[in-house]
Amino acid sequence: MNKRPKRFDPKSKYVRYDKKSGLWITQRKRIYLYWFKFLRIAEQDPDYKVDWSKYTGWGGGNYILGTKFDEFWEEKWQSLFGVKVMGGTAKFSLTTNKPKADGIRYALLVYENKHRGSNWDIAKWIAKRETSKRGAGLTNYTFHYALEDGSEGADTKLVIQSRVGRYKTAAKKYLSNVCVGQFP
Repeated sequence: MNKRPKRFDPKSKYVRYDKKSGLWITQRKRIYLYWFKFLRIAEQDPDYKVDWSKYTGWGGGNYILGTKFDEFWEEKWQSLFGVKVMGGTAKFSLTTNKPKADGIRYALLVYENKHRGSNWDIAKWIAKRETSKRGAGLTNYTFHYALEDGSEGADTKLVIQSRVGRYKTAAKKYLSNVCVGQFP
């Protein structure tokens, strides 16, 4: 089994430094993955209109839709997100210094699965997916009690449905933001 070499050393406290290029990224790579995914969704969704003039160097809508993130990253990360000194400003920077990666991830998951029905149905589906993917006991609290084991109470169900609703709202905000070249 051939593993691709990692350019960013995950064992180092400097996980955002690439020794080969001598460049830093201001956030972890997965944050840029979420930006890419939300941009792709916005480009496909007729309710959103991406202003591609805000994305000089990204390659345009057809490129984003037709390219996998890892390929995009290898081709573009240095020019779009790389900085010469830690704490520097990249050509494309986030609107916050401390993005909540898990919150963004769950907003993306909820939005991608809105076709599954109600907020409760979405929560149950995500809980099953997360449990099978990550193992029992590792599911986010928001979704953990949505598992069909009969343990949820009416209050817990309302709380979960409310949180899923907030993730939907956050996803819409992220989609609006990426349309104007901002994230999250």
